[in-house]
Amino acid sequence: MLSEKQFRERAKTELREIGNQVLALTSDRDIYWKFEIEIVQTNPQLAEGRSEFLDMLRGCYVDAMTVRVLRVLDGDEGGVSLPRVLAQLAEYPEMLHDKITESEFADDRGALERSAANLRKLTTPHVGHHERTLPALGSVHRELDTAIATMIEAVETYYWIITESYIDLEVKYTGNPLAIFQQPWVVPVLS
Repeated sequence: MLSEKQFRERAKTELREIGNQVLALTSDRDIYWKFEIEIVQTNPQLAEGRSEFLDMLRGCYVDAMTVRVLRVLDGDEGGVSLPRVLAQLAEYPEMLHDKITESEFADDRGALERSAANLRKLTTPHVGHHERTLPALGSVHRELDTAIATMIEAVETYYWIITESYIDLEVKYTGNPLAIFQQPWVVPVLS
């Protein structure tokens, strides 16, 4: 078993890596919803019609985000896992003393487990076009949002407990992520 100091250093590194992954998820989610709200919903041709491209994009977003969230919640061989860091933290109960109760700690761990289980239930392939519409994907979107919010809260809380410092998981952009849509995508070919 690692000393408390060794565990703190390893957990700090792992939580930073997990924080970076969660921030990337949060940023991608933010861009996706900006696209849906600011581009698709404001354009009557897109909002009122069906598009195989939008169906594909929505299906790919849900599938990719689900896999990425589950990677953080389950961990793969050699990868970091938020539940694993918390399970290891349980071996150092003195670190939790005066910062969080055993009940709150158990609730946080349970919330992460429930998020992963709920997403796993919804990971059936989205093959048919009728399964890739916003209404059809609504339950997966809600579970993804819940899982991401749960991970953000856990990373912020346990990073603070372990390092006594703050980790910034706020989405920031250097430019407009939707600027690409201000230019025509299809350029006429001159013959």
